[in-house]
Amino acid sequence: AFWQPHNRAVARRIQNMGWRADGGLWLLVRGGGLFLSKGTGITEEFEEVPVQSRGFGILDVGYRSQDEAWAAGGSGVLLKTTNGGKTWIREKAADNIAANLYSVKFINEKKGFVLGNDGVLLQYLG
Repeated sequence: AFWQPHNRAVARRIQNMGWRADGGLWLLVRGGGLFLSKGTGITEEFEEVPVQSRGFGILDVGYRSQDEAWAAGGSGVLLKTTNGGKTWIREKAADNIAANLYSVKFINEKKGFVLGNDGVLLQYLG
């Protein structure tokens, strides 16, 4: 086994990437852009999805289910989708969190966590 270079599907620098619950890919790019693959599996076709990140970058996405996902970013930005990533709304309860939110992980549909700087740890209470 070995690694080889692969061309990016988008021009901007990719900051993070992962798999959606439906088997497609998501990409986060410099400047806070979110791209979703147009199909499942590895593909070269992506479309940008508008997100209102208040000017702060999105750093991670975690899928709770096939339809619901959460995106975390700088300055306490926490966004939610309930339609697989087509549209995102800001979770205003997180606006007062004075921390960058780096990582979103769901263990199952009832238990998830968001990790931020300075020891910030949020637990999903859906």
